[in-house]
Amino acid sequence: MYSTIFITVISLYILLSIVILPLQYRFLVALKQEEAKFKAKGKTQGDMYDEMNAGEQALHNNIQGSAFFFLANIMASIVYKLKHPKTSV
Repeated sequence: MYSTIFITVISLYILLSIVILPLQYRFLVALKQEEAKFKAKGKTQGDMYDEMNAGEQALHNNIQGSAFFFLANIMASIVYKLKHPKTSV
């Protein structure tokens, strides 16, 4: 009985993570574009976070820092790395 409940909960979590994946991916792409803009200006990633307003910081913390979105974040990172391979110079 407990194993069925456990498998059901895990399955629902995986399904939810797959549903959330496109949103997490778009957020990651937007974040990387913002980082590139700041890097082009000669600023660091820390400067980017310092210049965010409170609402943007709260959104970022909720999206990236929540354990609820952990699997979706990992999957979005993997998809991003597959679609945007680093070009070595």
